[in-house]
Amino acid sequence: MFVLSLDPDGLSLDWCLRCVAAGHTVKLYTKGAKASHIGLGLVDKVSSWKPYMKVADLIFIADNMEFMDDLVEYKKQGYPIFGPDKRAAKLELDRMYGQEVIEEFGGSTIPSHRFTNYDAAIKFVKEHGGRWVSKPIGEEEDKTLSYVAKDEADMIGFLSKRKSKGKAVSPFILQEFRPGIELCVTGIFGPSGWLGYWFEGFEHKKHMHSDVGVNTGEMGTVIRATKHSELAEKLLVPMEETLKKIQYTGMLDMNVIVDEKDGTPHPMEWTARPGWPMWNIMQPLIKGDPAQWMKDCLDGKDTLECEEKTCVGVVMANSDFPFNTKEDDDYLDFPINTDDADIDHVHPCEVKLCKTVKMINNQLVEDCLEWGTAGSYIVVCTGVSDSVSEAKDKAYKVVDNVKFGNDMHHRKDIGDKCEKWLPKLHKLGYSKNWKF
Repeated sequence: MFVLSLDPDGLSLDWCLRCVAAGHTVKLYTKGAKASHIGLGLVDKVSSWKPYMKVADLIFIADNMEFMDDLVEYKKQGYPIFGPDKRAAKLELDRMYGQEVIEEFGGSTIPSHRFTNYDAAIKFVKEHGGRWVSKPIGEEEDKTLSYVAKDEADMIGFLSKRKSKGKAVSPFILQEFRPGIELCVTGIFGPSGWLGYWFEGFEHKKHMHSDVGVNTGEMGTVIRATKHSELAEKLLVPMEETLKKIQYTGMLDMNVIVDEKDGTPHPMEWTARPGWPMWNIMQPLIKGDPAQWMKDCLDGKDTLECEEKTCVGVVMANSDFPFNTKEDDDYLDFPINTDDADIDHVHPCEVKLCKTVKMINNQLVEDCLEWGTAGSYIVVCTGVSDSVSEAKDKAYKVVDNVKFGNDMHHRKDIGDKCEKWLPKLHKLGYSKNWKF
């Protein structure tokens, strides 16, 4: 099969290499100087993607920001595209629209209000009081607008500081704070509807242990493949008609807060694309060829087979991640030693091939070719088992056997919060096939 990965940030490298190992011809497109190093020497990279669209048997879309207008037209013409175009991306990027879609099928939404002016937002908080969460919206998101306030005074202080600093106003929403248990569920949709497996997950977005520090996007996730998800039944299954109308084929994730008193799932945001590192962490649970089931999905067939187990994934980063303030060259070519690790559970992210010196059989060998760093978001290490605690132990055993650079770092507590949350979710009727 000829596979084209349209991936501006280069995060699909792990999946591309799995496709190559399965015998497929793979072309990887990335965009910009930062991503230009990712995958060099490991996979065939291309500088232009459109010439390969007509010959590709499978086109994997890893992002929902770039080329979305173009992809609408390609999809309408029947190109084998697995992933979003502009219509699906709107669910995630326009948070107000995403909430409206949920309201249409009777889901419980969190009161949200759109702003393009700090003064108007400050006035709103003063008038309404309470606790609010600021979130960016739109195609050019300013992620520094993400802020969970402790109370109304805290939110007013946050907005006032941005105003006083002369921060440009990107569109944002104020969403009413909801306490509870954060949980997500991912499904895979094709022309014939939802595939048979769901992937429930617990995300760990903060940089440091115990959920402190800056938001990184993700430092690790715990997921489980299952054929039954109460959360999916309530929030993903009702989306079927909407997704068929926009001809969507790909992954759709919903992140929610589950009310600890009555079990109501309050949706926070859609993700209409592969999640990162979610996609890496799904790979050990998916049986067989990593690309064939996706091509079958496009053809209206469900051939996806998964292990109904738990997988813990831990992000290993380098240098000043997630700030990345150095010159691009400062992140390159630190050798990645995986000699003692279970390589099937080491998922390369910002990685390239590099030359290095190493000891082999107690002999110094020069010009060895092995993985090297191509950024600061280096690898995801995974472990699979029937329980969260066993999967965590396996994942961290892999982490302990991966070495690179002088300042690699990772969180040590991925999955720990499940010990407290799972019993509560079980009582509310969710995630019953999980065990800690």
